[in-house]
Amino acid sequence: MNAATITNRVLSALLALLLLVGGLLVAVEIVLAQLGRPPLLIPWSAWASWLGEQTWDTFTVRLVLFGLVVVGLVLLILALRPGKPRRLALPTTGSNLRVSIARRALQQNLADTATRASGVASASAKAGRRTVTITATTANPNTTEVQNAAQAAVDQRLDQLGLVGRLRCRVRIDRGS
Repeated sequence: MNAATITNRVLSALLALLLLVGGLLVAVEIVLAQLGRPPLLIPWSAWASWLGEQTWDTFTVRLVLFGLVVVGLVLLILALRPGKPRRLALPTTGSNLRVSIARRALQQNLADTATRASGVASASAKAGRRTVTITATTANPNTTEVQNAAQAAVDQRLDQLGLVGRLRCRVRIDRGS
């Protein structure tokens, strides 16, 4: 599970909790008003009189409406933004069979490929929508040579896989001890 998924789930849970508590509070306030009792937390009579004095031309009303539109557009853009596909299509074999590779399997395969390159002690891979980032660790002082070897090995492996949507590869070298 990636950070965006976790963030979306936490924000959704917080928003649902906020709406639940707000709805319960409003229901309690309505019951209290019907029973002729004073408000618990929401001074609804003061709010009602203030709102009755407002018009569409009031700065506060326009500011609140503009803020709501901006928040709505941001939420809409975040909801419609495509996520990373879990599986990547591999070339078809000529029949009606469609073959794909899981993103995690591809990441592990490319990390293993980079690890086998000359001078690389360990490697990890992170596959985005269009880019694969390999982070390799080396003790070799010539990091350019190690980076070129890892880049060539990973590029060759990507060519062998022949992914339908070609991924660009970036190799970062961390200097280990």
